[in-house]
Amino acid sequence: MATGKQFLNKQLIALTNGKKVGEIKDLYLDDQLTKIVALYLGAEGLINKKHFAMSRSNVQVMGIDAWLVKDSTAIPAETLPDADRLILYSDVRGREIMTEGGTKIAAVEDFIFNDAGDLIGFTLNKIVVQGPLAERKTIARSAISTIGSSTSAMTTDLANAEAMPVPAQA
Repeated sequence: MATGKQFLNKQLIALTNGKKVGEIKDLYLDDQLTKIVALYLGAEGLINKKHFAMSRSNVQVMGIDAWLVKDSTAIPAETLPDADRLILYSDVRGREIMTEGGTKIAAVEDFIFNDAGDLIGFTLNKIVVQGPLAERKTIARSAISTIGSSTSAMTTDLANAEAMPVPAQA
């Protein structure tokens, strides 16, 4: 298991020719925050800036030092399937988590991914509650009932979140 911070700045190397494709600048997740669907590679251009991405399906090996990809093809980020619905990792970090009744619990510090790139939990900071969540500083993704947005918090049932098993961190 790894955190989102551990994925950032990883080199992407093409298996076809060994060429360095770039590095991971951010992660695109599906609209339910369950898995990585693409990698954001950054932008090029001064006046007409173009943002580039690579589909997660292109990744063959998620290595410790680098990720190996099928080929060196990067595509414009806006051409990703469902591009308008994808959520950037960087846009969720810092998002508040509240109870369904509106009591603030904590904020998202980082994401916890399994070896397949599925989001299985969050590490927490700015924790304002006491109890199991405060002690372990993590919450399972499955404990989150709504993912919120850039202007609204995630929500959870606190008793359910405290009782739900949390994935172990590497």
